[in-house]
Amino acid sequence: MKRLVLLATLLLFVTICFSQQSFYYKMSATAIANNGVQKIYIAYEIAGTKQIDSFNIQTTTSLFTRKIPQPVAAKIYTNIKRINTLDVFLANNTVLLTIKENRLTIPVNKLQIDFLTLTANDRIRPGYFPLYGELSAKNDTVGLNKLSVIFDSLKKDDIKKSFVYARANRQSLLQFFAFIRYTSFFADYAKVEKDFSLLPEWAKNTPDGKNILAKIEGAKSVQLNTRAKDFIQATSSGQKISLKNFEGKYVLLDFWASWCAPCRKQHPALISLFEEFGDKKFEIISISLDDDRKAWLEAIARDKINKWTNISDLKGQQNDIALKYGVQSIPANFLIDPTGMIIDKNLEPEQLYKKLKALTGN
Repeated sequence: MKRLVLLATLLLFVTICFSQQSFYYKMSATAIANNGVQKIYIAYEIAGTKQIDSFNIQTTTSLFTRKIPQPVAAKIYTNIKRINTLDVFLANNTVLLTIKENRLTIPVNKLQIDFLTLTANDRIRPGYFPLYGELSAKNDTVGLNKLSVIFDSLKKDDIKKSFVYARANRQSLLQFFAFIRYTSFFADYAKVEKDFSLLPEWAKNTPDGKNILAKIEGAKSVQLNTRAKDFIQATSSGQKISLKNFEGKYVLLDFWASWCAPCRKQHPALISLFEEFGDKKFEIISISLDDDRKAWLEAIARDKINKWTNISDLKGQQNDIALKYGVQSIPANFLIDPTGMIIDKNLEPEQLYKKLKALTGN
């Protein structure tokens, strides 16, 4: 009996240690040129909170060590703007950084190669952003549609690569990162639950793991024919509004962000819908997942969506309403009837038009 108790205690101890696994990274910075670099910065984000670590270059070689709550993607840069930024994955590893005259370099290893492969499209997309701005300014729908095809292709490639990696590398510390990448495109986060259950315990107990679980539970609680969850959030003019303020109307909760090209591509169609159905007890509440107030307000003005209610708490993807509704991928939307029930979700503008036409008898 004593042996059984001892074995059970040992198993419990091992389980607790495994589920509470700690993480760190070390960085060795070696300067081989006098280029004015005095400080190294390491920027990353965990569960919506941005973090910047830094250390001074005091001698030819400097060493920096930091505990982190989970493996994480990071950007390394210096106090000299002309020097490149490096993308790196931090996961119980030592990053050997070399500071040359005009650039930073690190040795190539399997973890870094896999990480750069998974994130390759992140370095491609920004090249299209200026073109998107030009096409939007000219209202070039043909060009925007072609650009949309490119973005959609990049998205599909991201999903495929991340899904395959997560399934094939369950022991890798990069597996959880791959899981987050491919599930971030799920419109209904309740469908992530099965894959989440297969993650190692250490991943589930990280800040991002707990955040994902909260979104899964949120998504499960806002399925069709359930009551929409109330909220209070500030409008672009600073006024606090509640979903209850719109009782008696059909309400579209539209989740978007200034940096989301597919979201903004839908705005002209939503404007047309609002102009046709806005006087028939139909309202749009656009909920921004921005964390930059200036970018948010500029996008509202440029896209001319100040015709309806715009709200945000400027917490980015950790927006309180997004968490409540389990929103991970945008654009996303929920259609709520005058009694407060969710009657449809994730409707394309054409689908929404047909739905409102049928509901209002117009």
